[in-house]
Parts: sequence; C-alpha cells; structure tokens
Amino acid sequence: MIPLPRTVLLAGAGLIGVVYLISTSQAGSSPGDPKPCTFQVTADVLNVRAGPTAAESWVDSLQRGEEITATPNVVGGFRALGDARWAAAEFLAPVPGSTCDP
Repeated sequence: MIPLPRTVLLAGAGLIGVVYLISTSQAGSSPGDPKPCTFQVTADVLNVRAGPTAAESWVDSLQRGEEITATPNVVGGFRALGDARWAAAEFLAPVPGSTCDP
C-alpha cells in the first residue's frame, strides 16, 4: 500500500462529497423529489392577469386540474406565476409534495 499525504486524502474526500451533493440536488433525480412551488387549479377556468389585481389585463387562462409552477410571492390575494403573470391564489391548491407555502 502506498502512503498518501493527509492533504491529498482530505482533498479527495472533499471532492467526493461535492460530487455527491451535486448529484443529489439535480432536478428530476428521483421520482420522489418534492415539486418546488407547484399548484393545481381548482376553478373551472382561472384567468391569468398581467398584475396582482382583477383590474389588470387578462393574459391567459388555466383549466381545472392543470398544474402550474408559481412563486411564493402573493400580493393582494394574487399569486405570482412569473413573467408578469398573476392568478387568484384562492383557486391554486398546493400539489402534495410541493415545497411552496400555500
């Protein structure tokens, strides 16, 4: 057996740890991974608005049962869906396993 300096052993162990952490944190690495901030539409049709009020212009609509990725940001009862897209938070139910607060 060839003796290795302690610094080489520590560096190797650190590299293995980093590789492990990267491989376990990749999205979709296993079917049981939590769904980050994912919601299901509970209204028959949910209007998506350009801002966090009902007075904002309509930009899209979502159908009952659709899953949508959103942000944790809720303003005046509207949840930010990203890219100037907002929907009424009361019609978005967190998907089981979602990491986002309701």
